[in-house]
Amino acid sequence: MKIRAPIAWKLSSVFLFILVLVLAGTGALGHLIHEYHLLQVVLFAIAVVALTVAMVWFLTNRLLDRPVRQLAEGMRKLGEGDIGFRFPTDRTDDFGHLARAFNQMADKLESSLTEVRETRDYFEGIVESSADVIVTVNPRGYVYTFNRGAEQLLGYERWEVIGRHVEKIFADQGERKTAMELLKDTDNVPNYETHLLTSSGEVREVMLTLTRLRDPDGEPIGTFGIGKDVTEANAMQRRLLHSERFAAIGQALAGLQHALKNMLNAMQGGAYMVKLGLRKDDRPLLEEGWAMVAVAIGNLTAMTTHMLSYVREWKPVLEDVDLAEMIREIEGFFRQTMEDKGVSLSVSIEDGVPSVRCDRRLLHSAVMDIISNAVDACMEKDYPGGETPAIAIRVHSPDAGNSIAVAVKDNGCGMSPEVRANVFAPFFSTKSRLGTGLGLALTSRTIRLHGGEIEVESELNMGSEFRIIVPAGGPVPSKEKPDGQESAGRG
Repeated sequence: MKIRAPIAWKLSSVFLFILVLVLAGTGALGHLIHEYHLLQVVLFAIAVVALTVAMVWFLTNRLLDRPVRQLAEGMRKLGEGDIGFRFPTDRTDDFGHLARAFNQMADKLESSLTEVRETRDYFEGIVESSADVIVTVNPRGYVYTFNRGAEQLLGYERWEVIGRHVEKIFADQGERKTAMELLKDTDNVPNYETHLLTSSGEVREVMLTLTRLRDPDGEPIGTFGIGKDVTEANAMQRRLLHSERFAAIGQALAGLQHALKNMLNAMQGGAYMVKLGLRKDDRPLLEEGWAMVAVAIGNLTAMTTHMLSYVREWKPVLEDVDLAEMIREIEGFFRQTMEDKGVSLSVSIEDGVPSVRCDRRLLHSAVMDIISNAVDACMEKDYPGGETPAIAIRVHSPDAGNSIAVAVKDNGCGMSPEVRANVFAPFFSTKSRLGTGLGLALTSRTIRLHGGEIEVESELNMGSEFRIIVPAGGPVPSKEKPDGQESAGRG
């Protein structure tokens, strides 16, 4: 080693200098020069120096240089990954203490590396055993890792993808650019539905979650993407929706057929009575029969109007409406009719109810229909002694002015769970009443169109409560749900 010769010469020089000082101090140096020739003295000095150098070299190599070289060799092996290397610990000098300290350090390093490797293997096992697509991409968009789930779904071997630009696996580059734009403002983009391209050219629908990877200093180092194949699930959902639509059409046609049959039967019965009244010249019978025909014609006209209203595209005309004033107006319409039928009516309007951004005509019609149904429910119940028909209307804000609720509660015939579950379905009507079956379907559509909700609680022979809740600020776009998705209440 480089330290061996300098150390030996330095020690030799020190030893020779000390020897000269000793000889000079004792007068031996002058005696030697006096007794012997100068050449002999020089040769003696050279011999002494050579012997000293040899002795110091031996001691240096034995006591210092060799242990240092062994320590350096151990550090080299450890640096090259030989974490199992250890020094013998039989020495009791300082180098023995140094060797034991080195071994302790190596033990800790080996333990830490083993733990890191086990953790790495554990997470790699999770990634590899996952059926989902798991891909990491560097900041320039090149694929860094590609798991087995990605291989199985997309049909690529990982060596075909790693190192290539990630756009290789996207069917639509516009979707990838959109995802990257979304990732600019956040470190996580969950549930982004996109389309990936397989090696055979097939397009798979994938629900993708993207996460930005950062180093300990917070600098971006890449993107982590995990995706779930939803191709079959989406196809099944589309088939289910398709079948549900056909089922709804079938149900609607069945309800329409039933309603038309009832109306035609009523018209036939009324026509028979008219014919009989004419034959017998019985004016009361004639008037009764014609009344039946007129009612049936009115119901048929109403059903036709409702059907046209239901299928056409609605474009509400929004304005700020004082809902409290509108409810008082509706109360005036029904007050006399309810008194004539023996139904009591109470109206409660909370103070400070804000105006509502809505289509006044549509919302007015919806509330009117709910109250009209409540009156019909009261008329169909045989009340026990001490109970009389009653309807209560309450207007309030359930959330400090953000939305307005109108509740209509009656103590009429109520509904069974089966009727309650279908009460908003198109063309659904109870057998005890001759109706179009579109009234509440139109009402629920009106409420949805305003970004609101309609709920019902009902118990057979105990009455019903309908609640409509609409946002005070008006409808939010795309709030309307498909038919039949309204809440059926909590009862």
